[in-house]
Amino acid sequence: MIADIVLVFHFAIVIFITSGFFLIPIGYKFNWIWVKHLKLRMFHFGMMTFVTFESLLGITCPLTLFENNLRGINEYPSFISYWIHQIIYWDLPSQFFIILYCVVLVWIFLLWKLFPPIIK
Repeated sequence: MIADIVLVFHFAIVIFITSGFFLIPIGYKFNWIWVKHLKLRMFHFGMMTFVTFESLLGITCPLTLFENNLRGINEYPSFISYWIHQIIYWDLPSQFFIILYCVVLVWIFLLWKLFPPIIK
């Protein structure tokens, strides 16, 4: 049960980071104030930076480690955790993720330059 909560939290982080790639430029187009908040943008940029450096250094995400430790080896996942796991974890070479995360980090940096947050 706790492992499922960790997985859902992990999924929420993935959705937060991913949705920012699209919602920031869309929000600027429609003048949404919340996409211009400095703290939100710093949090978004910081989280993607963390994910990118984890990948570059070959470090497994702490949430993944925590979830795996909670599940143990023989535990069968629930229906929801099975599908969230399928969405989050792709069976691709690590080089793919290193390149993907670096490209996405550059994209977030460009979003910062093209659509700057409001500094108060």
